[in-house]
Amino acid sequence: QITYTATLTNPAQTPVTVTLSNGSTITIAAGQTTGTVNVPTAANDVYNNGSTVSTTITGATGGNFENLVPNPTPAVTTIADS
Repeated sequence: QITYTATLTNPAQTPVTVTLSNGSTITIAAGQTTGTVNVPTAANDVYNNGSTVSTTITGATGGNFENLVPNPTPAVTTIADS
């Protein structure tokens, strides 16, 4: 599995929902600065070893921020042993 973590610079005043390009969502609770989601990888497949998975943030809502701007840099994960 892959664990994705979203981090805010300042604590959220209300819950923040972060949507990822793989369809997963991360919820950051009010008063917190981080949230995580675990995403399963493909079943054991020797042909997937060494491949990469790239995921970006496609949206972020909530938190009662004046300007909530997600980082566009993708999170790239190399699958070492699927």
